[in-house]
Amino acid sequence: MKTFSQFKDATLIVIVTYRFSEIIAYSLQNIAKITQDQDNTWIVIINNAQDPDIIEVINTLNHPRIITFHLPFNFGKALAANFFFKQYITKENIPKTIISLDPDTIFSAESFTKLVDASQQLPQCGMIGMRFKDNKANPERNLFFKPKKCLGINKKEYHVSSPFMCTVAGPILAIEGKKIVEDCKNQLFPKKYIQVYGGDDSALYDVFRWKYINGYLEGTEATHLISAGQIVDEFFERKQ
Repeated sequence: MKTFSQFKDATLIVIVTYRFSEIIAYSLQNIAKITQDQDNTWIVIINNAQDPDIIEVINTLNHPRIITFHLPFNFGKALAANFFFKQYITKENIPKTIISLDPDTIFSAESFTKLVDASQQLPQCGMIGMRFKDNKANPERNLFFKPKKCLGINKKEYHVSSPFMCTVAGPILAIEGKKIVEDCKNQLFPKKYIQVYGGDDSALYDVFRWKYINGYLEGTEATHLISAGQIVDEFFERKQ
């Protein structure tokens, strides 16, 4: 079995693909461009679809640190990601930061850098997401309170907005790598029940909710491009 020793202390981005090839292409090109010259950042793409358009999108990406797994059928996001972690992540190659990224989300290089930095400087935090642009696909819920001030290891002050009694939305999440190995028994989404859809982010939240601060990092912004199968108008405007 391949060991992937290069993941140790790196930033590891995990992306599970399934449908909407045009959206996937746009999102993957965005993150590939941002991380192109980041030598210690790796992207793992787990393709749940046998859609030839999606396979072509993945195969045409020009990036030196992309690793791809093509699965024979749709395992669902959680099961596909958990399979990868169980097989290939050990105590010997724990990434410093793990990013779970849905391939329907885009953001700037500045926001990505801030998110990775926060995940490495705030051990008191569990799930850290980006704030989302307020469009029809905005997944944020229950942000009733002012952001919490969190002091980093670097003595810098960060601000995290925590949703009330619900999970941090999962289009993009940053987690300290050792928390996945130690708190989640080496599962990105530690679900108690096997199911293809639903409960992915909530499963992670259930493990972290009473132990860590979970929320959205102020000063960042991501754009979610699709919700309930409906693509937002902004995607077509950006493509023009």
